[in-house]
Amino acid sequence: MTFDEAHRRIKRGDIDAIRSALDQGLSPSETNRFGWSLLMLAALQGTTEIGKLLISRRTPIDSANDFGETAISLAAFGGHAEFVKLLMASGASAECRPHGHDLQTWLRIASGLSDQNMRAILHLIDAKRYSQ
Repeated sequence: MTFDEAHRRIKRGDIDAIRSALDQGLSPSETNRFGWSLLMLAALQGTTEIGKLLISRRTPIDSANDFGETAISLAAFGGHAEFVKLLMASGASAECRPHGHDLQTWLRIASGLSDQNMRAILHLIDAKRYSQ
């Protein structure tokens, strides 16, 4: 399965196809030419079960794409609290610079999340830093 095919399956939430592809040799570390990983795609979609599968197959959790986005910044961007919790429980770092901004600034200017939802997501990531 190519990266693009995996991308389509992740968008559909087709965990069986992703599991089968991994079993047949698709690397959980596979990226496209812009540095997007399968985990980043799952994070953006909020497909937590696929995220769990990829993490169980030892995908890099904190890799950044060419735009400085990581799985945690993309899950936060999408307002996917369960995915954020999964990443935090798996040891993900909130140290990222999506599009050259700190995470809080990037979410504020680009995500479209309500202030309440954004605060809740940031609190999951780093209660001490983002509680104000």
